[in-house]
Amino acid sequence: MPEVFGGILCAGFGTRLKPITEVVPKPLVPFLNTPIVAYPLQNLRSAGIERVGLNLHHLADLVPPVVDKLALVLGVKPVYSREWEILGTGGGIRGIWEALGEPEGTLAVLNGDSVSDIELAPHIEAHHASGADVTLVIRAKTEGQPGRVFVGQGKGIAGIRDYRRPGASGLTEYEFTGVHILSHRAISRLELEPSDVVDELYGPMVQADEAIGFSVAEGGFWAALDNPRLIFDATKAVLDAPEVFGLAPLGEAIGDKLHILRQEDISGESKVSGPLFFGMNVKTEAKAFVGPYVVMDGVEVASGAKVKNAILYGMGRIEGEWEDCLAVAGKVVSIPS
Repeated sequence: MPEVFGGILCAGFGTRLKPITEVVPKPLVPFLNTPIVAYPLQNLRSAGIERVGLNLHHLADLVPPVVDKLALVLGVKPVYSREWEILGTGGGIRGIWEALGEPEGTLAVLNGDSVSDIELAPHIEAHHASGADVTLVIRAKTEGQPGRVFVGQGKGIAGIRDYRRPGASGLTEYEFTGVHILSHRAISRLELEPSDVVDELYGPMVQADEAIGFSVAEGGFWAALDNPRLIFDATKAVLDAPEVFGLAPLGEAIGDKLHILRQEDISGESKVSGPLFFGMNVKTEAKAFVGPYVVMDGVEVASGAKVKNAILYGMGRIEGEWEDCLAVAGKVVSIPS
């Protein structure tokens, strides 16, 4: 069986998360108080993958210090592909492969703006068994998540975005989980230049009636996190039912879905309503009102302040009302209804 390497696409600007991504690169934006990039790193390591390439561009120097520390804990050996200009998913995958030394093996690539606890090993095994050069891991379409991957009556992917296999019919739409599994032969068809992997490789393969395999993820948690609404909705789903996401770092709840890591810093005269999650550095003063649906760390809630439907990291002492917002390191963005 070919050796398997990992890749994480991390170079994007995070435009839909501005102004937060003006100071924090998207892979380091927290989800449940953990950098987003930690989740794909853990997914890959759980599949037995040690060598992982990450492409970097926007705020590139901020990513390796964090990833290197995570890698030590997880037992991962990261390498970095620094892009002089943004190369998109096509050029990004090619750059990751080159940074890994252009191995003649399999590359399992995960999107750096999604989180999942989908077990990768069975899908990698299915890819090898199929003999396909490309396998996409898909799942049943759910409300609010992007789809645009289509399976028909024949074998393999019948359509992706606006590309269709000749004669495709009876199409069912699925979600793409952001997991690409590619042979070195497929990657060698990509150029180290700006391109979209769908437009450069997958779409033309579909139109030319070349095989693109798929493997369906049954169960497990997956969520795209590329805008504030999606981040909040995924956070809310896990706070409501922590068991849906096997990698959720919430710990045991106290009371009614109150996940509070340092109870001694929460004033007994403040009012907290679950579900919520407080990291190690949260304090509340008397007559502060927090919850429901709040995740915070690096925050001190002043007396009289109100926080609801909000995700706050590194905001220091806050006063007034904080509702329907995502705030990181002094930057705030509204969560649209």
